Amino acid sequence: MDKRFISAFTDPGRIKVLGRFVYPFSLLNRVQLQAAESPFVMNAETVRPLDLLVAVKICAKEPIGKLSLKDYYYLGRMNSSEAYFIKQMTRFSQYVMVDAWPKFWEKRSKQADASGMPWPLTVVCSLMSHGVSEERAWTMPESQAIWLYSSFAISNGASIKVLTTEDEELIETLEKQS
Repeated sequence: MDKRFISAFTDPGRIKVLGRFVYPFSLLNRVQLQAAESPFVMNAETVRPLDLLVAVKICAKEPIGKLSLKDYYYLGRMNSSEAYFIKQMTRFSQYVMVDAWPKFWEKRSKQADASGMPWPLTVVCSLMSHGVSEERAWTMPESQAIWLYSSFAISNGASIKVLTTEDEELIETLEKQS
């Protein structure tokens, strides 16, 4: 069975980043990070310690207003130790679980983009139209939402082909042999 699928549906527990427990990363977190113009969702080239702190606070469901002593402690630690900052960045990146999304053989059609609708909303609406509650659609782990959305799209006739981890391993083996 596809390892990304298994990873997505093995509900991640809350993990600790910068001394805070963060909830499983969801579409709601993605939209909140977009609203805060976080470099984690804006494809920025650089991320500062403050950017990571804000992202973690959003995912921990903490207010991002005035900084606390705890916030200053972690900012100071990240600013004084690049190794610590990289370790926390890596933990946050793994937490987001984009690696657990399905991969596709073909690029998705541009038709979805032509609607002008934000893709997280499109995913949530699709999930809701298939019986998932609005709250669950927004808060389920994002990787699960993407797998379900893709499955619903395929069952509705979309010509999407998932590239499984087994397919990737076979391709890699064949490339080494040639």
